Amino acid sequence: MIKKNVRKDYLQRRMDIPEEDLQQQTALMAFNFRKLTLPPVKFLLSYSPLVIRREFDVSVCEDMLKQQNPSLQIAWPRIDEQVCDMDAVLMQRGGMYTRNKFHVLEPISSHIIEPEMLDVVFVPLVAFEQKGYRVGYGKGYYDRFLARCRPDVIRIGFCFFEAVQHIEDVNQYDIPLNYCITPYRLYEF
Repeated sequence: MIKKNVRKDYLQRRMDIPEEDLQQQTALMAFNFRKLTLPPVKFLLSYSPLVIRREFDVSVCEDMLKQQNPSLQIAWPRIDEQVCDMDAVLMQRGGMYTRNKFHVLEPISSHIIEPEMLDVVFVPLVAFEQKGYRVGYGKGYYDRFLARCRPDVIRIGFCFFEAVQHIEDVNQYDIPLNYCITPYRLYEF
C-alpha cells in the first residue's frame, strides 16, 4: 500500500474504535511502554495528542519518564508553515499555548531546545510498517526535524494497530522509529 491509502484507511479504523476499547488499548499501550529500558533522559520532545483524531494520550508516558528522570525537561513542537519546519519548544508550568492550523496545541514560549539536545522524541503517527517507517499526517514536519537530531536520539511511536506489512513509497527522507508501542506488542527496529 502507499502512504496516502494507509493514512486514509488507518485514520478511519482509529475513528471506528469503540470508546471502551480505546480506553483499554490506551492502558495496554502504557503498560507496554513501561517495558522499555531507556537510558537517562534529560530532554524529551513530546506532543499534545489530538482528541478529535483519537490519538494516544502520550502524557501518561511523559509522566512515567518524569518519575524515572526527575530533572526531565519536556518540549512540544511548534511548526513554522513558512519554511515547512518545526522547533522543539520547552513547556513551562503556567505557560501559554495556542492552536496551529492543524488544531495542534503549541507552546508560545521562546525557549527552543536544539534538536541535538533531545534524547527521546515521541513521534505521532497513523500507522507504521515492519521496518519502523511510519505514516504520519503527510506534511513531513517530523522527518525534516528528526534529520537534525543526533543519530542516537530515540524515536518512539504509539499505534493502536499492529504493523502494516509494507509501505511502498518509503523514501530516503523518511526516518524510521526505534520503537513502536501497540496495545499488544512492543516493536523494536
